[in-house]
Amino acid sequence: MFDFLNKPKNPEEIAKKITEKIANSAFKFFKSEKFITLTKLKTFEQTEQDRIFNELIANGLSLGILMFETLAEKTKSDRVKNFDHELMIELTSRYGNWLKEMGTPQQFCDMWKGLIQMRVDEYKKDYQEHQQEMKDPFKRNPWVFIVTIGCHHHICRGKSKPDELFKLILHWIIAIAEMITKITLKSI
Repeated sequence: MFDFLNKPKNPEEIAKKITEKIANSAFKFFKSEKFITLTKLKTFEQTEQDRIFNELIANGLSLGILMFETLAEKTKSDRVKNFDHELMIELTSRYGNWLKEMGTPQQFCDMWKGLIQMRVDEYKKDYQEHQQEMKDPFKRNPWVFIVTIGCHHHICRGKSKPDELFKLILHWIIAIAEMITKITLKSI
């Protein structure tokens, strides 16, 4: 986040890198044979497949936003807090901006910010309701578990139960959290 002169690095650049990594990871995950099999993806119409892919991206970005929000809450440095808040704002809008750069109509780009914010708000509420139930391994980064549950729920359209797909999503979300952490640490 800071260079040797203690000046913050550009949150827009970091958000761009995180967003692109999440999108690439979501695409690989979405195209993996195991994911296709467990979701029965090939039985769905294209619009449903697109919705599922969009959920992966929205959930990956929501995880990043929630992680940076937690960091902002825990730091005493106003400079770091401001940086984390700027990064959260950039993460909320970066994917939609990227789609716009690729020629996607503005109305669809604008929907992304709303979807991401909706997921972030939903997961904050879920955390408040269930934080006492958290097992020790997830207390360090509760968002991994909360986002996994939400992602699984949205992919399955509410017909979710713990299964192999849940475990697969959990492993993917953990990998996303680790990637976000690595990018952030390299930026320090």
